[in-house]
Amino acid sequence: MEENRYFDFLCSLVGRSNEYSILLDELHGIEYYSLIPNDDDRGEDGKHLRQLFLDEVGPHGSSSLPKSDCTVLEMLIGLSYRLEFETAQSRWEKKPSEWFWILVDNLGLSSWDNEGFDEHREDWEVPVEQVGGMLSREYESNGICGLFPLKDYKKDQRRVEIWYQMSAYIMENYPI
Repeated sequence: MEENRYFDFLCSLVGRSNEYSILLDELHGIEYYSLIPNDDDRGEDGKHLRQLFLDEVGPHGSSSLPKSDCTVLEMLIGLSYRLEFETAQSRWEKKPSEWFWILVDNLGLSSWDNEGFDEHREDWEVPVEQVGGMLSREYESNGICGLFPLKDYKKDQRRVEIWYQMSAYIMENYPI
């Protein structure tokens, strides 16, 4: 189906879509928004994937693009590409797909594979709530339950833009 082509493209970037298709679909159904100045840049990173898709399939693929500004799935994948770039040529270099699943784990969503969704049908809103908490900055001041949890933090991570959270996370966990 035409409307699934872009979603399939996104899934191909992160892998494991057979295991996590329900979660990936949920993430793609949530619109990304930012509350902190410059976090809208992370949405732009995610929207850039749409151009990569069109470059691959041609302009006829535009009918499968989301109508929203940026989805959480797109933002997470875009951020994964930033993480790859920031750690490139270091001993910590990882593919964007690896970074994506680290972010999913940091958000506490790793247990929500397709089997996890089947086991917890009555709790399907839990992953949506966890993503909502990330978007609305309702996580611990050290970043736990957010994208970049830190052991040693100087500032309340709920008030720090994602780019600087990412930088602190890299320096703490993957010193370059």
